[in-house]
Amino acid sequence: MGKKCGHVDQNPEVTPRTDGCEECLLAGDEWVHLRLCLSCGHVGCCDDSENQHATAHFESTRHPIVESLEPGEGWRWCYVDEILIHAEVDVVDPRGNENNAMPEHDRSSFSANVTSALSAPLPLPLPLIGDAAVGPNGNRRMFKSICQRVRRCNKKNLEPTIELAVEIAREGREGRRIGTLFTFGDAEGVLARSRPLILDPLAGHSEQSREIRDPNLRGTIKELAQLDGAFVVSDQGIVVSACRYLDAVASDVVLPYGMASRHLAGASISQVTDAVAIVVSESSMVRVFDDGKLVAEIMPELWVMDHYNMQHSMPC
Repeated sequence: MGKKCGHVDQNPEVTPRTDGCEECLLAGDEWVHLRLCLSCGHVGCCDDSENQHATAHFESTRHPIVESLEPGEGWRWCYVDEILIHAEVDVVDPRGNENNAMPEHDRSSFSANVTSALSAPLPLPLPLIGDAAVGPNGNRRMFKSICQRVRRCNKKNLEPTIELAVEIAREGREGRRIGTLFTFGDAEGVLARSRPLILDPLAGHSEQSREIRDPNLRGTIKELAQLDGAFVVSDQGIVVSACRYLDAVASDVVLPYGMASRHLAGASISQVTDAVAIVVSESSMVRVFDDGKLVAEIMPELWVMDHYNMQHSMPC
């Protein structure tokens, strides 16, 4: 049984106290989207807005639930339980314990943007980075959703690894799209089930210079991504090896039509080790595998729009 929100029945009927974000109106500031406090009627701006007044209101009052004031939306968010609540007062746990991860009206547009997942049905729709319907904090909530779907999640180092994969998918190299693969975690297990394709270009360099968050290394990896093979990233965020051929093959891995050897390698290595595999396809999609299963698909353009807090039609 999924987690339930204990605050749903505590909210009286309220009307918005203002036609826009209260604090932004007083200060003459702008906002992106609006949230209504269901305890007192306060209207605040969302977390993609510069001032994030809705969250600030919760932090100062502890009023638990807000409702989207965007046209066509009716979802609610409980800050205390971190649960998305449908307009019909159905409850969704972003940790993955319910059958639905977003309101019905958002799921239809979500499905139109996402390539078909595994042939067998998944317990939740695939989280799409950039589609922020899972919560009011946008991209950060979506990454949290992915974290709940993988066996081992280290936000400090897994998130920048995924970000780098998204950058490679979006930018390509020298005017052409490229594909590559990252494994994150259980580096020893991955190394034991792989072999070098060429002399490792990262061998002999200090750990400090091989940290995934180092801007200089990230530029180097973008160049090396043009070569064949996988990058192996440890739980500590160290790129321990590059240009690795993954020997692992899991016979019971099932992939959607159109996914080729790179995706099979990623799915297989994630099943026979404790690593998460992040695959950049030459179609500019980024896919995340764990335990042999496809757990997320990322469209780089949506990631960029959300990452830079651009004003667009998606909720934040």
